[in-house]
Amino acid sequence: MDKLITSTEAKPAIPAANGLYVRGVVVSNRAKAFKRKDGTGTSVAVEHEIALQPGVAIWVRYFEPAKDNSVRVEGDQVLEFPKLKEFQQVHIRANRVRSDEHTGQLVIKAGELIG
Repeated sequence: MDKLITSTEAKPAIPAANGLYVRGVVVSNRAKAFKRKDGTGTSVAVEHEIALQPGVAIWVRYFEPAKDNSVRVEGDQVLEFPKLKEFQQVHIRANRVRSDEHTGQLVIKAGELIG
């Protein structure tokens, strides 16, 4: 009977720190503005190129200039966007990762910067 009572106790949840982590050096930052297919406005894709050992990873982040003040767009030109400091080591927790079909590079579709 004691085993039934102890098994219903709350078990600790898996820590949020689990996942795939990427550590590398920022090589370049670039941004592209594009119009959404549904016609609701313009979005900006910011790509950070990160050198790994071996290879290169691309971290893509999407911003909406209408809602985010860190991005400034004039026409089709991106004037300001959030940049990572070049040649500085970064740690990224990658939530969604895939491999590019043509180049074989690692592409981080969703992630967060750690420290």
